[in-house]
Amino acid sequence: MNTPHTSRWGDRGSNPIQMAVIYPFVIILIVLLLQGILWAYARNAAYSSARAGVAAGRLYGATPSEGAAKAKRVLDEIGSSLLTNRSVSTDGSTPQRLRVRIEATALSMIPGISGIHVEATVSGPIERWTTAGAP
Repeated sequence: MNTPHTSRWGDRGSNPIQMAVIYPFVIILIVLLLQGILWAYARNAAYSSARAGVAAGRLYGATPSEGAAKAKRVLDEIGSSLLTNRSVSTDGSTPQRLRVRIEATALSMIPGISGIHVEATVSGPIERWTTAGAP
C-alpha cells in the first residue's frame, strides 16, 4: 500500500548517486593505504640492506668498504625496482664501531609526489682481538 508521502518509485536512483559520492573517497583511501604499504616495504628493504652491510663489515678482518659493498648488493637485489636514487655510506664509522647508512627514494603512487625519502642507519661493534684488561 502506498502512503500519501511515498510512492512506488520514491527512492529510485538514489543508490547510484550515493555511490558516485562515496567511491572517490574509497579509491583515495585505498591508494593512500597502498602507498603506506609501499613506503613500509621500502623502509624495510633499506634497513635489511643496512643490517646486512653491518653484519658483513663488522667481522674480524673486514673493512667498512666491504660492509658498504654488501649493503649495496643486498639493496640492489631487494630494492632495485622499488627504490631509486640509492646511496650507501659508512660515514661516521670509527675503528671500534661500523655505521652503515642507506638513503633512497621510494616510488610514489600519488600524482604530484615524485617519491618518498627513505633512510636507514644501522651500527654495530667491529670484532677485534683484545686481551684481558685492555680497552
